[in-house]
Amino acid sequence: MKANTITKRTMKPMAIALVAALGAFAGSASAAMVTQWSYSTNAVFVAGSATWDSGGGTTTELASELSWGTAGGSFTDGTRSALTIGDFSESPETLTGGGPATGEVTTDEDGTLAGSEIAKGISISHWNNPLSSTLATLTGATILDTLSLTPVLPSGGPTERGPDLQFVFKFSETPNAGGIGGLCADGTPAAAYPGGCPDLFGYQNLSIVNQFFNYDGFTYFVSVLSLNSDGSVDSIGIGNLTNGECSALGLSNGCFGFRTAEGGLTTERFGFAISARPLPVPEPGTLALLGMGLLGVGASLRRRKAS
Repeated sequence: MKANTITKRTMKPMAIALVAALGAFAGSASAAMVTQWSYSTNAVFVAGSATWDSGGGTTTELASELSWGTAGGSFTDGTRSALTIGDFSESPETLTGGGPATGEVTTDEDGTLAGSEIAKGISISHWNNPLSSTLATLTGATILDTLSLTPVLPSGGPTERGPDLQFVFKFSETPNAGGIGGLCADGTPAAAYPGGCPDLFGYQNLSIVNQFFNYDGFTYFVSVLSLNSDGSVDSIGIGNLTNGECSALGLSNGCFGFRTAEGGLTTERFGFAISARPLPVPEPGTLALLGMGLLGVGASLRRRKAS
């Protein structure tokens, strides 16, 4: 069995109506199956989309950074907090500065994933520093995600870009000591968490797995993944938040997201795979569509014939 093989327990495809309609590529049915692709994927915070609660200090809104806290400070020195977009495809990876993430990915043909069959993409990091409750904090924003995908082997083809995808997320800078009775939003005592109740990042969406598209007469399946720092599939990653946490974010029950420890740095890394047949996924996927442009592959993707 291949190393880092995705099993029924570890496979976690991404959510957010992943490519609402991954559509057909027009082309010759006589062509060979694409065994290798090159890609370029990026994600940015949409300008003007960030929302903040009232308070002092300053807020910063850039394409790859949303930060808040003490004026003149930095999220790296502990006087501000931030969400940043990084590039997991870089070596070493970068946690700030955004993308695009680039590379090549091999088509999986046997229903398991390993090595070059797992593509690295964008990351999202929360620099969670303790801040005064008098300072303004982030409450949400919109992320724009894009992808360019190009056949490499057995023959090349023109670069195609899928339709842009935007989605809205919510963020909650929770009280470290918890709410009524010293409980965090998930009902756990604040003392159970080092540093107090974790902050919350969440969004509302349906889970979709093994989305397919046709290219030159062959069908491929796309799965977006949460990855560990070594590039293997993350068996924990992003998942369903509790009803209490969804409520704290202003979302309905069944929302998706992740918790970030107070006083720490939490990074969620994303990747994707292209397979020749559906991967074994017995349960609904629970991953966020963050920074992975595979969601940009859509019905409007068309392979242009060389003139």
